[in-house]
Amino acid sequence: MESAARELAQDVVDRLLSDDPFTATALGLREYDALVPDPSRAAEDELAADLAAFAARAEAVRPDDPDDAITLEVVRITCRNRLDALTNRPVEYTVSPMPVGGPPSLLAVLARTALVDPAAAGDYLERVRGSAAWLDGTTARLAEGEARGRYPVRGLLEATIAWADRTLEQPVPAALLTPAAPAGWDGAAQWRAELERIGRDEIVPALARWRDRLVELRPAARSDERAGLAHLPGGPEDYARAIAVHTTLPLTAEELHRVGREHVEFLEERARELGARIGLGDVAEVRAAARRSTTELAAEVALARAQEAVLRAEARAHEIMLAPLPPPCAVTPMPATVAESGLAPHYTRPRRDGSRPGTYWFNTVRASAGTGWDLEAVAFHETVPGHHSQLARQQQLAGLPLLQQLSITVHSEGWGLYAERLAGEFGLYSGIEAEIGSVYIEMHRAARLVVDTGLHALGWSRRQAQAYLVDHVALAEGFLLDEIDRYIAWPGQALAYLVGQREILRLRDEAQAALGERFELPAFNAALLDSGNVPMPVLNTVVQNWVAAH
Repeated sequence: MESAARELAQDVVDRLLSDDPFTATALGLREYDALVPDPSRAAEDELAADLAAFAARAEAVRPDDPDDAITLEVVRITCRNRLDALTNRPVEYTVSPMPVGGPPSLLAVLARTALVDPAAAGDYLERVRGSAAWLDGTTARLAEGEARGRYPVRGLLEATIAWADRTLEQPVPAALLTPAAPAGWDGAAQWRAELERIGRDEIVPALARWRDRLVELRPAARSDERAGLAHLPGGPEDYARAIAVHTTLPLTAEELHRVGREHVEFLEERARELGARIGLGDVAEVRAAARRSTTELAAEVALARAQEAVLRAEARAHEIMLAPLPPPCAVTPMPATVAESGLAPHYTRPRRDGSRPGTYWFNTVRASAGTGWDLEAVAFHETVPGHHSQLARQQQLAGLPLLQQLSITVHSEGWGLYAERLAGEFGLYSGIEAEIGSVYIEMHRAARLVVDTGLHALGWSRRQAQAYLVDHVALAEGFLLDEIDRYIAWPGQALAYLVGQREILRLRDEAQAALGERFELPAFNAALLDSGNVPMPVLNTVVQNWVAAH
């Protein structure tokens, strides 16, 4: 019989996944694969009421054991953070060609779908059929933002209209037709014909209505000089909530801005020291060489080198982490509709039905992160010892509540950045150039603290934020410009990476000091993950419990 804490956690996760079946699909829960979210304000208000009720229930539950105590605290903080996120209502004004929301995110979900049997194909068809209403609901939310004086940013609006125009040039968006029918299925031809009909007669008109609404918003769009939340009605309060949601810590924008600048300076000195070892002079010369490297490899060569790096890390995984270790990670070109948006290489966890392994999606269309000297660092972040070691491992842990397998950005991405550091500690980088790449990819995360807070708290313009990133981070300039647009569209998310890494390193230092020679790094690394994805205050408790047990 499950404890009251676990029953409550299951109720919470069931409610969250019913609200967001796209996330459920990413988790491999097939019972959600035919569903689409309800994007309406009424649905958000209903979810908010349910979350408040769950939080009240949590206060009345007494934990049976330390694991239950961890689960209850995850419930409390998850409910609070989701309520804060709902209060911000970003759907009312956020427009981006990147798959961080709206139609681009829908097409990215559809393009990645794997159809293992006729039932999965039927679910997919039902999801596509329901997506037209989802698109219209998303379009309607923009009118609510307009009524509150909350408008998109002009530069992102224009880029999104251009994305919509390219998508609408196709009779049916290619993303819808990317999933292949199950092999040998005699209903494939009829299924494909109906999929094309829905795409042509329902999805394309709904996309066109959304695109027309964007055009109507043009005259009132915020200028690029006023790109951040600081310039929206209620924006400063929204950003304070975004910081809390994405870091789970009581941090201010001013503090984060200072930490980011200091860490950039520290890493620039490290880059200079490494560059001197291969004959490069000052930081500017090191940065220029690292940036050139992002466009020097042909896409197929970069993909092959990423595959080699992953295999090298997998061979050493047992030294970094206790069992259970996950199966091998696939390294695959990302779908064109995603790659063309400029998205960096990224990871998706295995589907529970076995239809797709944990996958590192590599951008073979546009230069982004992970294609030059930073190739190995990004691969290690996304695969081993990074997200694959983290997320695929969690699926193998019997009894871990599903709520604790949902993404909490500061833990998930903090672990990913910590994994880049682990890769260096275990000698996985192939040479000085790869080490420099790792410095600059970490500098990218530090610079995010500067530009995210600059945009949303200090009133920076889009151009000012772009200039800071290009002046300090040695990645392809076009990718960095896209990155600023991502931070505009997703306030606070970019803070989580360095904040999470710093917190994990702090906890490791404290554990080493407490345990001395009894400290074992593989066991500590496993402890960081085996309670699932948790807020930073909860991770602090997890580590304290682990130290006490040892």
